[in-house]
Amino acid sequence: MNQNISTPTFPRELVIDIRLDDDPRYKGSIHEDAVARARGYKAALIPGAFIYGHISRLALQAWGEDWTMRGGMGTQFRRPVYNGDRLTLRAGPLQGDALMRRAEVSVVNEDGEEVATGWIGMPDGIADLPDLSAFSVVPRPDAPPEIKAGERHLGMPLTTANRIITDEEFKASLRAFWESEDFYIRESVVHSGCLMRLAMGDTHNSFRFPSPMVLTDVETQHFAQVRPGQRLATIGKVAGAYLRKGKYYLESEEFMLADSTPVARFFRTQIYAYETPAA
Repeated sequence: MNQNISTPTFPRELVIDIRLDDDPRYKGSIHEDAVARARGYKAALIPGAFIYGHISRLALQAWGEDWTMRGGMGTQFRRPVYNGDRLTLRAGPLQGDALMRRAEVSVVNEDGEEVATGWIGMPDGIADLPDLSAFSVVPRPDAPPEIKAGERHLGMPLTTANRIITDEEFKASLRAFWESEDFYIRESVVHSGCLMRLAMGDTHNSFRFPSPMVLTDVETQHFAQVRPGQRLATIGKVAGAYLRKGKYYLESEEFMLADSTPVARFFRTQIYAYETPAA
């Protein structure tokens, strides 16, 4: 069923109350209210993947099903977002060219602070499939290699769990994103935010890092939809590594395959370590 809207209306706005589900993996982490408050935060911190997922709703509302097959988006995370925050998502006027018609996005909390920025977009035609001949599916090892701060890691391949996404996992992901659009469940299409989280999980589990990863920004290009029952594998590489203001950053280029067909590309930047102050 094609829900494409040929002339979407921009600017547009969406107001959401963002909150975490009761996933047991949050217990004992900064994503649990009690732990976060003990560390001086007002509530549990919302992972960036969920903010990304809510921004993608703007794109789905604008372009419909076509966006899940060939649309793109990007998100940069500026400030902490807390469990229970009310966020206003604003997409500006469409700009760009035939390669990508895009609207800049700003996400603001109740205090008027901009917590995230980014863009949502659609090309006029079909997005070109990438040449993936230089990549291969690398199974996740029992003992992933250690990533040390400051070492060169460029070109290191990503590994993958290479597993089937079940219908139960598909539905659980919609609950995790508090997805209110009925499109995903009606058409049995896996949420863009879920795909990004799965690729991110494969990257994080490809290596052993000195500290928990912090997502700072991500760009996405879709090539096709994913449905429950398909086998998903992430291929890609470490695309960059650098030090900035005492933080070590790692860039990863990730391609998701569904039954060996490319369905999405993610380019992500994350903090993986912190510079130790001189004694």
